[in-house]
Amino acid sequence: MGGVGVRTTMTLEAFNEELLQEVAVRAEASENSTESAFAAVVSDHLIEDGVLSDFVPCLVRQRGYRVDGYAFVPEEATLDLYVTEFSATAEIETLTKTTMDQAFRRVEGFFEKSLSPAFVKELEVAHPAWGLARQIQEEAASLSRVRFHLFTNRKLSSSIKELPSEPRGEQEWAYRVFDITTLQRLLTPTQPEEIVVDFVELFGRPLTCLTTTSATDSITSYLAVIPGDWLATIYDRFGGRLLEQNVRTFLQARGKVNKGIRKTILEEPNMFFAYNNGISTTATEAHVEVEGTSGKLHRIRHLQIVNGGQTTASIFHVKMKEKGVNLADIRVQMKLTIVPSEKIDEIVPRISQYSNSQNKISEADFFSNHPFHIRVEGISRHAWAPPIGGTSVQTHWFYERARGQYANQQAYLRDAQKREFQLQNPRGQLITKTDLAKVINSFRGLPYMVSLGGQKNFAHFANSINGEWKQNDANFNEAWYRTVVASVIIFRTTERLVQDASWYALGYRAQIVTYSIALFQERLAQAKQTIDMESIWQQQQAGPELKAALLELSERVQERLIQAALENGIVNVTEWCKRRPCWDDILTHVQFSTPSGLTNELRSLDDEMADRKAAQREQHMFNEIDAQVTVVNRGMEYWSKLLAWGNAGIVLSPSEVQLLRIAASMPQKIPSAQQSIKLLEIEKKARAEGFSQVAANSI
Repeated sequence: MGGVGVRTTMTLEAFNEELLQEVAVRAEASENSTESAFAAVVSDHLIEDGVLSDFVPCLVRQRGYRVDGYAFVPEEATLDLYVTEFSATAEIETLTKTTMDQAFRRVEGFFEKSLSPAFVKELEVAHPAWGLARQIQEEAASLSRVRFHLFTNRKLSSSIKELPSEPRGEQEWAYRVFDITTLQRLLTPTQPEEIVVDFVELFGRPLTCLTTTSATDSITSYLAVIPGDWLATIYDRFGGRLLEQNVRTFLQARGKVNKGIRKTILEEPNMFFAYNNGISTTATEAHVEVEGTSGKLHRIRHLQIVNGGQTTASIFHVKMKEKGVNLADIRVQMKLTIVPSEKIDEIVPRISQYSNSQNKISEADFFSNHPFHIRVEGISRHAWAPPIGGTSVQTHWFYERARGQYANQQAYLRDAQKREFQLQNPRGQLITKTDLAKVINSFRGLPYMVSLGGQKNFAHFANSINGEWKQNDANFNEAWYRTVVASVIIFRTTERLVQDASWYALGYRAQIVTYSIALFQERLAQAKQTIDMESIWQQQQAGPELKAALLELSERVQERLIQAALENGIVNVTEWCKRRPCWDDILTHVQFSTPSGLTNELRSLDDEMADRKAAQREQHMFNEIDAQVTVVNRGMEYWSKLLAWGNAGIVLSPSEVQLLRIAASMPQKIPSAQQSIKLLEIEKKARAEGFSQVAANSI
């Protein structure tokens, strides 16, 4: 989280102040109310951490009912409804039971009213509330559960111990409060919400397991066969937080029920163990009663599923969708490795990488440690944006490749240093990974992908960028980053323009913005033109003619999105926008020609491509220099050890060994730039085959 991912010593009051600042910036940037901005900030990061599956803004406030957002989770036969209780004061207030109950009654009221056709007729068709109410009516019979979530920056009263679920007809109504204490625990990277699974407490008996010998005293592994209904219950309680971070986005983006798993559960439950590869898990602690080579597993702490997340989620989804299904006969193989806290970052990613699973995580599912993100981060730290507003202060557009970087970089600064940091790195110029994916995919003509939500859009973005990086990483250079920043400026400007427009129907802004920008780019490309991004970078703002054109186009896009959803029998415009046919419809029905006054803010595509090629050549040169510096800094001794390691096996080719001999003879011979690039490729290959600094020291 850009503003609240900070050190463990942060007090609750300080956390709330950071949260309020981030909400204020989001509200100013989006021109939403502070309550809507609060809901957006909190939901964005809870989704990123796997706590929530999705959040679609939908602000409805009337006497007796209210809702701030929703999410349909069809694979779980679940509807999530969200409501907020926001306090703008820095002082931590108490959320009383009375206030909590009132908030839940209001959001319950909207759900119950939505079941009435008469209520739907009272709503404005252009407002998202109409689409939500209609969708509730249509899908109510298929819902097994409705979850009511309360976001608040108040502290839940200590008198409230639990919020039990309630049966309502064929549905279960569940409740959860995300108060300021819970938010601090969830949104502070060093303070994750603890996941403790007590088998005796949950299921009345321990889980039988086998112990295995380990190569080290600190790593212990167990093998168990866990009943399917146990696994579903555990997933129901902890959800996406069970999934190791490196697989979370992957599975959320592709979180459909595996058809083979479903078929086996329903038709051949006795064969599930034979057909399925099982799951690989880790934990930091385990309470096990050991009897020889067997044991009884009572309790595990910090459980994480590193492989087999799709198996787990699919079993749970079948339980939720197929009423009456019996999972007691399903048996799932489970490998559990106990990893001490201090070794989690080292060991868990390796287990995730090397374990087998039905849905193996590929290199395309990359995250904060991918070279792409590291380069973008580096560029963002040294690229100075021109001063604006008559000031002489240059600033950075701060790219946050890992949640909490922005806060962590100023956490230990003195007050004067912190003010200087914030002056040079304004919070309003923070760009997150999901921001980057949303903006770039909009400009690439993928508004339907952006409309799927932050996590699914990011997974698609990751796939694309990973392939492009492999093909030619020099595409991602400082000129490219300036274009990205200009794109962010245009995107955020369009958000404000739509929000303030008299024609705006107070809904679907996110969809209007991404579709309008995508269409604008498409029409310019057809005319062999593009926006002059360098000019926007220099001015740090969009010009008046560009703003006017985007505003005019956005109005047409809004009208067509609403009309096309009705014509296609889709009651919820938000759902219609997630489909490729929606984009095809916009391309067909929304016409737009470039205004003559806009010419000064455009440039030809040919000129743009020429500049890109020049920037690529410059980046290639930087890559060569960086490679040579890295090889030299590794030192002769390091390359000598890698050479000895290579000579001891059959991994390296003769030409690779020859290059290592050159590196091992430094400083008499210094590898060239091209040789240095190849040496780093050899090093990467060797590491993949087991070479490490530890291995080097043992040679």
